[in-house]
Amino acid sequence: MGVSPIQSGAKPTIDRVLTRVITNNVTAILHIGDVSYARGVGALWDAFMSQIEATTSRVPYMVGIGNHEYDHVTGGDKDPSGAPGPGGFRPEWGNYGYDSGGECAVPMVHRFHSPSNGNGLFWYSFEIGPIHVVYYSTEHDFLPSSAQYDWIEKDLGSVNRTRTPWLIVGSHRPMYTTVVRDIGNKITEMLHLSLEPMFYKYRVDLNLFAHIHSYERSCPMYLERCVDDGVTHVLIGMAGHNLDFDTYTGAKWSVYHDQQFGYTQIVANRSHLHFIYRRNVDDLIGDEFTLMK
Repeated sequence: MGVSPIQSGAKPTIDRVLTRVITNNVTAILHIGDVSYARGVGALWDAFMSQIEATTSRVPYMVGIGNHEYDHVTGGDKDPSGAPGPGGFRPEWGNYGYDSGGECAVPMVHRFHSPSNGNGLFWYSFEIGPIHVVYYSTEHDFLPSSAQYDWIEKDLGSVNRTRTPWLIVGSHRPMYTTVVRDIGNKITEMLHLSLEPMFYKYRVDLNLFAHIHSYERSCPMYLERCVDDGVTHVLIGMAGHNLDFDTYTGAKWSVYHDQQFGYTQIVANRSHLHFIYRRNVDDLIGDEFTLMK
């Protein structure tokens, strides 16, 4: 999202979200990474917190970690996530850099709170009505045998689908997108290899992510094929920072994409989950779908 007026889409988005919070009995707000774009400037964090205060004073604001809050190459001794080494998870195939401006997630962990059932803000889970939500980190080791991988599987395996029939996972970097410049991205490929089979095994309903500043939705899918019992992947990276105007490949599993500022809303009961994407430019619904049990 970032801070208005530096990011032109931020205030229109938060104003519209606030209206929904007040009039639609919204239960919580989900923001999965790249929150303030302060990148080491404390005044921008203060401005961002003032920007969202009208919503956070009413409902929980549940944040996940993104590259612009966490990625660093030095200062690992101050890393609140406990990742090893001076720069944390930095495999040769990744493109993890200096994106936090030296913050290393320290401002995030002091400004936001999370349940203590995982690893602080970096990975955790919570329940809202009929939905179990799992936040995981694409900025940390998610490969099989990692501590995060083991925790995700344990959490997914413990979900009571009678009490919470809907299962949503969320992280910052995309597992699926048809944006041309992201084709061949090694992090995306490793997410496919490491976590997609687990999500399919435990019947995850939605996988939410951002990083690319646009909107895109897949069919329910597994291994790049539409299947009835697959996971629906939704890119929701259009909250307020500059938009990405990219070329899309037109893959068959990509149902809809758009390049406008906006936000999404989830409305769920025990049998139906309705997902709505609203555009700021005209306040119209750009995309919507319903999942049924």
